[in-house]
This record gives sequence, C-alpha cells and structure tokens, in this order.
Amino acid sequence: MAPDPAMLDWEVGPKPEDGPWAPWWYAGSHASTGFGKGGGGPGASAVKGRTPLDPTLRPLLEECQALYAVLSRRALRPRSARPGGGLLSLDSGACPVHRGGTHEYAPDSRNDDTLVGMRDGVTGSFDQVWRPAATVSVLESGFLLGDGVWEGLRLLNGVVLFADRHLARLFEGAAGIGMSIGMTPEQLLRLVYATVDANAMQTGVHIRLMVTRGLKPTPYQNPKTTIGLPTIVIIPEYKEAAPGPQEDGISLFTCHVRRGPPDVQDPGWNSHSKLNCISACIQASAAGADEALMLDPHGFVATCNSTNFFIIRSHIDIRGERQCQVWAPTPRYQMPGITRASVLGLCEQEGIPCRELDFTVTQVYGADEAFVTGTFGGLTPVVRVDGRRIGRGSPGPTTLRLQAAYAALCLSEAERGRVRTLHVACSEW
Repeated sequence: MAPDPAMLDWEVGPKPEDGPWAPWWYAGSHASTGFGKGGGGPGASAVKGRTPLDPTLRPLLEECQALYAVLSRRALRPRSARPGGGLLSLDSGACPVHRGGTHEYAPDSRNDDTLVGMRDGVTGSFDQVWRPAATVSVLESGFLLGDGVWEGLRLLNGVVLFADRHLARLFEGAAGIGMSIGMTPEQLLRLVYATVDANAMQTGVHIRLMVTRGLKPTPYQNPKTTIGLPTIVIIPEYKEAAPGPQEDGISLFTCHVRRGPPDVQDPGWNSHSKLNCISACIQASAAGADEALMLDPHGFVATCNSTNFFIIRSHIDIRGERQCQVWAPTPRYQMPGITRASVLGLCEQEGIPCRELDFTVTQVYGADEAFVTGTFGGLTPVVRVDGRRIGRGSPGPTTLRLQAAYAALCLSEAERGRVRTLHVACSEW
C-alpha cells in the first residue's frame, strides 16, 4: 500500500477486517508511531485496553501464536528498551557465566538445541521439546509459589550416577509436601533416560529434574486448587565443573542467614523455594567469597548455601604421630547430600577417622583442611573462610585422597549400568 497523508486521519481503532491482532497494534505499535498526540489522528482518542477476543477467533489465535513468537523474538526495538541499552541474547556464548565456586562451568553451544523432557500434568502427555521453545505456564505452581522439589543428576558413560539415592530423596521430599508425583521412581527414571537418549548424550552431562505441583486456575496457595498432576521438567545439559576450583580451591564467607529447624521449613527438602540459601549466597557474593557458610540456630556450623561442608583437623597422638580426622556437621540442619553420604562411606572404606558433630567457626579457622561436596562439583577444596587461610591455603593431602577415591567411586557406579540402577530405584518404592 502506498503511503497517503490521508491515512493519518483514518478513524482510530480495530475494525472487523483487521483480524485478531488489531487491538494489540492500535494499543501499542500505532501509538508508538506518533500519528497523533493520543496515538491517533487529530482530535482522536487513544484505544483503551483490549477488546474481548471473539471465541470463534481463538483457534486462529492459537494457530498464529507460534509464528507470532518467532516474529516477536526478531522484532526491532530501541536499545533504550533493553537493560543497559544493549540487545540481549540467549546464545550460550553471550550469557553471563559465574566465575569461581563449585558451580563454575564453561558454556557449551550444543545446549542451544537440546531437547527438554516435559510431562504436562493436565493432559498427562510426555514430550521432548526443543529447548528454546520449552516453557511452562505463568500459572504453574513452581513459578507462582516455588512449590515443588528437584534433583541435580550427573550422567557418566550413559548412566545416571546414584540414581536410587536421588530418587529416594526426591520422592521423600514430595511426600513431605503432600505431593503425589503420579508415577513410580522407576517410571520417572525411564523418562530421564528417554530424554538424554533423545539428545544422544553419554557423559559430561548435568541434568536438572524438576517436579512442581502443577497448573493453577488462578494464583493461590492451596494445593487443592491444582489442575491435574504435577508438572515434570527434565533439562539435560552438556555441563561439567571447571577445573580451577577443583585444583585451586574456593573461598567461603560466614553469613548471618541461618539454616532453620524442620518446624520452620525442613532443611532436608530439596525444594524450589530456595530463598534461604539464595539470600546467604547474595551476602557471600557481596563479600567477595565464592559461597556462603551457614550456621544453625545455635551458632554451630551447618552447611553451605549449595553444598555440604567438611573440615579436617589433626592432632599428635601419644606416639608423636600426626593423626587426622574428618569432621562433618550433624545432619539436622542441612540437606541430606548424596555426595556427602558417599564421602562418609569413603572415609570408612579408606580408614580415615570421621565424625558427625557440632563444631564452631573458630574450629573451622583452626582446621588443617576443608572441602565441600555436591553432585555437580564432587569434592571441592576450601582454602579460605572469612578471609582467613585454611591450613596452608591450598588443597590438602586428605582432601586430594578423597577426591581421587570419589572419582573412582563414580566410575564404579557407572560400570553397574542402567539395569542395576533401575532395579534399585524401583525396589525401594
């Protein structure tokens, strides 16, 4: 259509022949053109709000939505409309990456086109969805309320490591919040494997398995208002821990945020509601540390914001020989870590004395070594706490010994294969 000055005097507002997108155009794009002071011609008033959609047009709207989403992502926008004035990108190479800490990793462009496993709780269908198109509703319980549980899993040589323990913790957490997942642990693990197999993934893979209570008809807490079964999302990524923290160690900062008792929120729940840990992480980051060291309500060391904590202390015995002992905080105020449990078992296997007990930050300062454990990073040495050097300020011999033992344990677990893992996961439920 050739431009004509008379077009500026056209009556403002959508017309029947304009189609279902007209209300958005007149309320937004038309107003931004400056055709008139109020978004229309001289003396015209701007369109207020959106006219109700004709129910007969809903199928057409749904059909157009996918194309609209593509066009919307490529729409031209002024730089002033973006934070910092720049255009944001979801490409792996352009995303901000945290440096330091147990979760440092190198972005991998292969993740841009992976498939995400999703179980729709309303229809019950499970689909593999292209990652850029994988979304949940704004009325989903996890988004609205942080109402759900999750697990971080590692895939090594095609096998999910310690799957039986992870699933046991997930299902226990779901039972704790009164949420029925609607399938057995074995069935859920099969969905995880279906997702990684659809991506032809074998090793160097981290998986986020999330189960949230499901869709709500309106923002509201009561679980009785949930529509259908819980939503399940399985996000596999090519993602390995960076070697720097493993080799050089990390720093911790003792924050004022405490781990609460079970009658406030059970610290054993691996829940989507992580603000207690996030607020601790914020304080540690502001202090220039990699992670936060958190105390229990009584002032004893409890855990870190995303990992479990250990120290190693030594003494000289009556024979004049140096003896070391691994100390772990009691489990009352921390997540029952899968890697933590493995390390406790390895200490016994390796003949390294180990105790679970209450100890203070002062005893941390006087430790010979310290380390943290987690599924993603394994064993990571801690070399500074609150700016104070731990031991010699470098990974110690006992930490390195346990690192090697844990790596061997992971290989041994992978050698058991999938069949064994599935059997164990199923047999416990």
